[in-house]
Amino acid sequence: MNLIQLSPRIYAAFLVCLTAACGSSNEDTPPEGAGGGSSSTSGDTSSSSASGGGSSSASGGGSSSTSSGTPDDTPEFPDTPRGDLLEDLWTSSRAGKFRFGYENAITWGLYDPGTKQLVSTNDWFSSMAGAASRGERGWSSDAGATVGENPGLVGISLDAMVFDPVPWNRRDVTAAAAAYTLEQPGGMVAFDWHTPPCNYDISTSDFADAIETPLATLSVDGQSVPIHAQGGGTPFYAETYYSRSIGSSEDIPENLKCICKIANDVPIEQGTHAGISARDWLVAHAKYVAQFFREHGLGGKPVVLRPFHEHTGAWFWWGQPYWNCQALLDDDKAVTGPAAYSAAYRTFAEAVRSEPGMENVIFAYSTDKVRKLSDSSVTAAEAKVRDPESLSRDLLRARLVEDLSELGAAYESPPQEAIAALENDGQPPSAMLEEYYLEAYPGDDLIDILGIDLYYPYERAASSADLEDMKAMASAVAAIGAAKGKPHALTETGTYRLHLLHRVSKLAAGASLTLYPADHVSRWHDTLFDQSLRTEFLDNYGLGSASAVALTSAEVTSLFPGAGQGALTEDWYNTHLLDLAKSAGVAYALTWQTYYDGSDFDDKAVYYYVPFPGHPEADNFRRFAEDPAVCFGMTACE
Repeated sequence: MNLIQLSPRIYAAFLVCLTAACGSSNEDTPPEGAGGGSSSTSGDTSSSSASGGGSSSASGGGSSSTSSGTPDDTPEFPDTPRGDLLEDLWTSSRAGKFRFGYENAITWGLYDPGTKQLVSTNDWFSSMAGAASRGERGWSSDAGATVGENPGLVGISLDAMVFDPVPWNRRDVTAAAAAYTLEQPGGMVAFDWHTPPCNYDISTSDFADAIETPLATLSVDGQSVPIHAQGGGTPFYAETYYSRSIGSSEDIPENLKCICKIANDVPIEQGTHAGISARDWLVAHAKYVAQFFREHGLGGKPVVLRPFHEHTGAWFWWGQPYWNCQALLDDDKAVTGPAAYSAAYRTFAEAVRSEPGMENVIFAYSTDKVRKLSDSSVTAAEAKVRDPESLSRDLLRARLVEDLSELGAAYESPPQEAIAALENDGQPPSAMLEEYYLEAYPGDDLIDILGIDLYYPYERAASSADLEDMKAMASAVAAIGAAKGKPHALTETGTYRLHLLHRVSKLAAGASLTLYPADHVSRWHDTLFDQSLRTEFLDNYGLGSASAVALTSAEVTSLFPGAGQGALTEDWYNTHLLDLAKSAGVAYALTWQTYYDGSDFDDKAVYYYVPFPGHPEADNFRRFAEDPAVCFGMTACE
């Protein structure tokens, strides 16, 4: 059967029929033998078909299973450091405990515990992490200043360590932080990589001088591939090269073809690596990662590596809409669709694993959300809270995908469309979420950890509907993990609202609040090349021109009834993350990083995902860290 030829609703009904034996059970009760996973209070999320099966795996899966698809005991993990960590994650999650950590936990911060003042992240890195790497002080973190100990799980991006410009003097410090964490009993490091596209031109970087000299030049299949540092900015975003509407195939930006070129071993046509096979370009970068690890004492260590993450979204160049390789490469024989993504993932992962000292790397596979949040509407006042940068980028991405779709050059996912067809019918059956989750899965022989990235909305406070949606998605991943004998995790999660709560907590009664200054609004308004996009952007904020965005005193009161009365909290960590992680039985949960440039802390958008001492959510965060289910410090899960 060619599922692509079915309408989304017929396809959805077909899947529901398979899951529920065509009406043999109601939504809340899985049919006999339909699978099993972590139980949940969210509607039908306990139902599961355990799609993907329980095939054996070099990562330690393949233990015997019950008829429901759930392993009846601990899988036989390899007797290696990699296997030991996977077994620890599996065992602790089965005991109802999960590790907590966040990105750059001990390398980026903003709270100086000595002066009890807030400093720029760059200053914090130099005075805290830099000094710690030289043995002049102990490693510290904002979370540690709040709770009393550093988290035992640290997230690090390869672009902030392996591919950072040498003159910035951050590579060795970040590597030292990773090595320190791994030396501690129970310490764990999870790496991601915000990969620049294959067509990236280093001469376009604001820091071109700092990255002009290659970090190394490696040979792959007889081709010399220069490896350059990543010179700041956000070239990994899909819309980076989208500056006009796409009217024909000739207008499609080169970055959107990179996954297809890697999967089909096609030469790069533009940028610093023009003429080099895209596959060899990626393999060379994998080899350089291994080289850096060996040179910095990380070889042989059990670290989690999570490349090409959040591929179900449209924001990265490796995202789902950009998998229609037959159209993008004008080749009806090209590897295309989910197979192209899987091939690119495998190319990188197999190249890493084949390198000396990299046998203990643990590969994680992580999607973004596998369905829209059901509580998706916002009021006019809530819409103002949206960061202009985020809105501008999302408007461009939506138009980009629309342009590609009109050309027949976008990949359209049948399981995603089937889920969308049931958008108004309550929670989709877990089997549908599982199928979509596994659509581009690279294979049991390669993947060790199943992850999902679940961020809560910024515009409004997290709702009970959000929690139920998140539970349904996380429980679907849990069901797959149970069937495959693989740990599962919230590989990224968080609330964006900590700084907003901090600002509102300082307001006097009846005060208004300027959310974004005019120059910030103007900058992101001007990135929109189309007048209709600019109009939509301004309409979101109720503006006639690009000017400051502010909440009136009435809007402040409507969104934050406690404004003007002191500290304002939403307690996301205890009322959402703790419940979500426990209900899904995750092995770990990782929130995102801190960044603050040192100016106007109370008058601008600053982002951080853990509270610092004195923050209105600090007490709630300490309570979260003390919960018996949370393994906060290094040895808490042992």
